[in-house]
Amino acid sequence: MNSDQKRVNLIFACVVAALGGWTIYYLGSGQGQTPVIQPPAASNLPPDHPPLPENHPQIDYAKDLMALEQMSRANPGNAEYKTKIGNIYYDVGQYEKAAEAYQQSLALKPRDARVETDLAACLHYLGQHDKAIEILDRVLQYSPSFAQALFNKGVVLHAGKKDANGAIAVWEELLRSNPNLPQRAALEQRINQLKSGGR
Repeated sequence: MNSDQKRVNLIFACVVAALGGWTIYYLGSGQGQTPVIQPPAASNLPPDHPPLPENHPQIDYAKDLMALEQMSRANPGNAEYKTKIGNIYYDVGQYEKAAEAYQQSLALKPRDARVETDLAACLHYLGQHDKAIEILDRVLQYSPSFAQALFNKGVVLHAGKKDANGAIAVWEELLRSNPNLPQRAALEQRINQLKSGGR
């Protein structure tokens, strides 16, 4: 067996190992929606690689996920591993699985504004806009000027709840509480568009 064939077999073995538990979990979770996943980039795969199963993380993500899940099992009290697992699922559009990982992280380390905000984003993408706003409001109670939570609340209000006035109010608060916001000009332009009736 030449070195190229060995490399192909090794990559395929990593994918199969990573997907074994993931596929069982996915089928057992009763998800009714087709996950929103981009197919692996062609450059990530050798030219003669066999077709990959539908609805799975990219190869690089799969390897990272497998490693993180092994580390998490070895150290179940580490919230950061759960967060990183959630981040991978979030990046590939697996919002239900991302939300579950973030919830596990928060059970170990409550009141983490960054993780709660990411959880709220998952719920928004899953259509659970009221729950997303509830979580963001909780974050803003203990971290009132946290820029990402304020920005995301505006997005949920505007895109999810169709409440342009509510979004404007939240984004104006974001600009007041974060005067050096890097995206200030773009956000001001967006607010002005909404105020003038633009979408």
